[in-house]
Amino acid sequence: MPVNKKKPVTFRSFKAPRYVTDKLRICRRCGRYTALGEERCGKCGSASLIPVEKQATALAGRKMHTRLLFLLLLTLGSVYFGQSLEQMVLCGAGGIVLAGLFYYTQRKVRQNENLYALNALLGKSIDKVWDGLEINRQEAVSVLRENDVLAYEKLREISILLRGDRIARQRVALLHGFQLRKDMYLELEQLLLKDFEPLLAEYIGEIAKVRPDLIKDRTLRYVKAYEVQILEMNNGVAILTGVAGAAVRLKRYALLYSGMLGRYLEDLPRDRFLRLSKMIAASPYEAWNGLDLRVAEVREAKYRWDPDF
Repeated sequence: MPVNKKKPVTFRSFKAPRYVTDKLRICRRCGRYTALGEERCGKCGSASLIPVEKQATALAGRKMHTRLLFLLLLTLGSVYFGQSLEQMVLCGAGGIVLAGLFYYTQRKVRQNENLYALNALLGKSIDKVWDGLEINRQEAVSVLRENDVLAYEKLREISILLRGDRIARQRVALLHGFQLRKDMYLELEQLLLKDFEPLLAEYIGEIAKVRPDLIKDRTLRYVKAYEVQILEMNNGVAILTGVAGAAVRLKRYALLYSGMLGRYLEDLPRDRFLRLSKMIAASPYEAWNGLDLRVAEVREAKYRWDPDF
């Protein structure tokens, strides 16, 4: 029997952020950006890293305070140059009321101001952001030989912001050496590449075993596009059969990929085939594109005496 060379690992807990910028931090001293959880800036060594949203909020607050100060200075100027005591009192009172209204309005729109400030900050610093993320990626790769788990965890953090085939390929290569478990935080669609990659195909096959719920439209389209290349792999049929079994979860997938499912019916596990058989029986008038006929043939050949069928 072949020896399983995959390494059992445990990843640190990870939760995908609500917004991609939630992972991005900036050094207040040197302005370097990072997506990693380091305590000190990798460039200047300062412990001045703060979330980019906090920096944007500070900038927005500074801008609002500047506007309010300008308004108060105008009020003082109008009082100083008033022609009479009555005029000075009216200018002062009017300025105070106007400043109060301005302050109240600014508090109401503060959240929008923070968003504008964040967009402006990132738009102005987009090159610095990409440079910081690329440095993060290089840091992750540099620890690969000593600690492949840490390297993967770093790449996982960075990939929230830095997308593309290069980082996805590196993550897939690392995952190929790990034993996958259902309790792990696993991803799939974020790792799909533009072209065929055998390691990715093997990873998809593993996901079909431990987390079939992760196999969705984009993955099924990828597998269908590279079905011929996957079949040429040593375990290609097993991978495609596993994907077909995962697709049986939803009727929509069974309808959309009926042709591909039909080619692997005979190798489907009994429970997957039973589910598909019941699905077709419950919707006999759907456009199954011949899948219903193939299911009937396999059922007659393999499960003719099975009472569940």
